[in-house]
Amino acid sequence: MLPLLLALSATVQSGGRAEGQVERGRDTLYQVSTIDALLDGVYGPMATLADVLPHGDVGIGTFEALDGELILLDGQVYQAAADGVVRPMPPETATPFIAVTHFDADQSLTPPAGQDFAGFKTWLEAALPSRNIVYAIRVDGHFGSIRYRSVPRQQTPYPPLAEAAREQVFFARDDIEGTLIGFWCPSFTKGVNVPGFHLHFLSADRRHGGHVLDFTLAEAAVQLDHTNGWDVQLPMQPAFLASDLGADRSEALHAVEQGRPAPAD
Repeated sequence: MLPLLLALSATVQSGGRAEGQVERGRDTLYQVSTIDALLDGVYGPMATLADVLPHGDVGIGTFEALDGELILLDGQVYQAAADGVVRPMPPETATPFIAVTHFDADQSLTPPAGQDFAGFKTWLEAALPSRNIVYAIRVDGHFGSIRYRSVPRQQTPYPPLAEAAREQVFFARDDIEGTLIGFWCPSFTKGVNVPGFHLHFLSADRRHGGHVLDFTLAEAAVQLDHTNGWDVQLPMQPAFLASDLGADRSEALHAVEQGRPAPAD
């Protein structure tokens, strides 16, 4: 049996869909554990996919022992492993960190062709109605090029994420169709989720995927789901409870997200 979870919910009602149009909870980001716990090496089983999937049909995260990148797309979970193989994962698979939601598009946008990831982020942030809520992001398109990574399975005692990321494996593809899935989170989510953009990639043929580092867009359709609730499940598990989550890990997180070497201690 997996450890119990303690829920910390923060639901703020905001404008958007008419009352009753969407069932309660569909505009909630449901999350297991915190990004700082993951940075501290808390990679044990905190929930199963079966526990999480009732709460969303798109999302990102990782697997027990940090075994690759997790992509939830259209209700199916895929593992983008460090060996370059993408595998559909069964419901009993365990995760130490995952964030999901039910995707109901509130905005549809067409990005300029030729953008790289940096340009895309600047363009999309300018289109956000507010920087104080979470946005689920889906980008379906044709990529002139894309660069992404995965991290191999770790062994106990688990190292911090910045150390584990030194073993990350980089991949690059040209002229490929696929989908970006992920979130944009406000700066006040620091320590709990990733402030700013956090996106994973899955190719249209379901053969390639990972944590996005850079890309060049040929053409794409962007959809945003405005998310006004946040349900964080805090694991009642010894590794999580003993983790020092008071430290500022912003620099380490930034390095890991960008696929760069971790800062020296």
